[in-house]
Amino acid sequence: MSKLDRNRGFSLTELLLVLAIIGILSSIAIPQFLGQRRRARVIGDAQSNARVLAMALEGRKAENGIYGTGGPYTWTVAAGASDATFLPAVSLQGTSNMNYSIAITNGGLAYTITVTDPSMANANVLTLNQMGTLSLDATYNK
Repeated sequence: MSKLDRNRGFSLTELLLVLAIIGILSSIAIPQFLGQRRRARVIGDAQSNARVLAMALEGRKAENGIYGTGGPYTWTVAAGASDATFLPAVSLQGTSNMNYSIAITNGGLAYTITVTDPSMANANVLTLNQMGTLSLDATYNK
């Protein structure tokens, strides 16, 4: 066999094998990538809206001496603005349509904001309390 015969290129079998490997890798990688994008969007929306609620609660405490009474108070991004009687100026943003719940405890001196994801059977996304402690649920903390 001459040197000229060995330098002719790849065979059809080799090319098909490479295409099959690329197809298998992309069928694994693309769904993982899209899932991570969705997860990042959910966490980002949840954190920013929870912090908006926390700032509104801190403003309420500065005016009234307590965060509030009763509850729990709930919001969804899909529904738009907040409860007209509790934190009326709060407007939640984002495209992930999370559910937000505020539980006020300790005679109005403590609160916990819980964010749930309705697209994941209302799985907890995160909690935020009056101390600023943010806890990301294990489902989203990967």
